[in-house]
Amino acid sequence: MSAATPPTFVVCGVRRTHFVWLWSRAAWSFFRPAFDLFCSPPSKPSFNFKKRMNSPYATILDANDFNAPLFAEKIDRALRAGEKDTVAQILASISNNQRQQLRDPYKIKYGKELSAALDKKFSGDAEKLVLALMETPLEYDLKQLKGAMKGLGTDENVLIEILCSRTVDQLRAIRAAYEREFGHQLEKDVAGDTSGEFKDLLVSLVTGSRDGTHDTNDAAAKDDAVRLFADGKGKLTSKDEPSHFLKILSTQNQYQLRKVFAHFEQLSGVPIEKVIEKEYSGDLQKSYLTIVRAATDKQRFFAQQLYNSMKGLGTRDNDLIRVIVTRSEVDLELIKAEFLELHKKSLADMIKGDTSGTYRDALITIVNGNRGTTAGH
Repeated sequence: MSAATPPTFVVCGVRRTHFVWLWSRAAWSFFRPAFDLFCSPPSKPSFNFKKRMNSPYATILDANDFNAPLFAEKIDRALRAGEKDTVAQILASISNNQRQQLRDPYKIKYGKELSAALDKKFSGDAEKLVLALMETPLEYDLKQLKGAMKGLGTDENVLIEILCSRTVDQLRAIRAAYEREFGHQLEKDVAGDTSGEFKDLLVSLVTGSRDGTHDTNDAAAKDDAVRLFADGKGKLTSKDEPSHFLKILSTQNQYQLRKVFAHFEQLSGVPIEKVIEKEYSGDLQKSYLTIVRAATDKQRFFAQQLYNSMKGLGTRDNDLIRVIVTRSEVDLELIKAEFLELHKKSLADMIKGDTSGTYRDALITIVNGNRGTTAGH
């Protein structure tokens, strides 16, 4: 698309229209840099762990009235008064970058870590939420992965969501930080807690087998679609060799995968998800489905993750917190729209029906967002 031929309208890379802007010829040349920066497809957010620019699809932005020393004092005063609602609302209505800025002034003035003070005053799901908010995105992913493999049993849902939905750059950062933080390699821990092709897939993703470019090749996509079709027809490769599903889904970038999936559907007459559901089961099935859904429509994938965390009896609170917190500054606005379209009920309403108290109110604050509001109100 060139500056000389501005479009009548632009849809910011989303399958359904969430943001539509009308352009004049003069305005296009002026706003083009901002468009190129913000309107890349939201299914591939850069999620650079050091990046501080607000996403147009975020619910939580940098709060305009933020002042780190004053907010640290306000939080301590509320903690001493037992006003946990106030503390949770403050933390939920400022950005992650601003939460990190609270650490030093709080420790300097009160002689203790803010996270330790929060841990002492909060309990239950509210505690999990406020502590999650105080972690950087990278720190939070590390703790989620470590917790998923701690002690007896493994939380495969956490491993699958993080390792199968994060970008190549994110996984590279996670792998390096994990070894620095815990003194051993992530891939070895993953391999020790999983088995079979499921293990091979996760280890392949952790060690960086996936192509990190945006390059596509239509001829190669057609060839890969044929190989997947052969596997799906019951001609799976020998048990001594990895399946074509493993080779292709763990190595191709999301843009190439979209081409592969499109050619597969043309060839077979059914979406690739149907074949995965037929040919695989358990954690391996969930992993392949996660890769497919994250590559084709990441917002819809996370909308379904949120729904699954609350449907039926009980709430999978760790899953609910993880998605709300990690997507709040990336694309939660789009996820909310997907949720409403899929389930004919707003995300906020479903959260209200499944949670309570300070925990519920803080989640709702994050979901509703802080655009045009004052932090903590």
